[in-house]
Amino acid sequence: MSQEGPRKERLGQVLVSQGIITDAQLEHALGEQAKKPYMRLGELLFGLGYLTFSQLEGQLEQQYRDMRLGQMLVRRGLMSPEQLEEAVREHEQTGLLLGHLVIRLGFCTLEQVSKVLEEQRALASNYL
Repeated sequence: MSQEGPRKERLGQVLVSQGIITDAQLEHALGEQAKKPYMRLGELLFGLGYLTFSQLEGQLEQQYRDMRLGQMLVRRGLMSPEQLEEAVREHEQTGLLLGHLVIRLGFCTLEQVSKVLEEQRALASNYL
């Protein structure tokens, strides 16, 4: 499998785990994507009517926040890149928020995650 394969499927796995789409809908969209590799999975799922624009936007926004949170935790030395990979894999399987997972897995404390989330919100408010 190529490097892009797991990345393309990440959104789909999260949507299935959260009950937003079914396995069959994901498989159908991935089949369509094989015919149209220039299209992103989210665009296909929306185009097929399997999710609304607000659902797609919310999921992509959450993935971005999770990605930033994970990167910030690693940069601050609060967890290792390997721990982040493990938490992301768990996120893909369960759909749980990354912040909750790194605490549940024992990689960070609630206080550490809360502090980084506060920093993240402060950074975001500077760009609004």
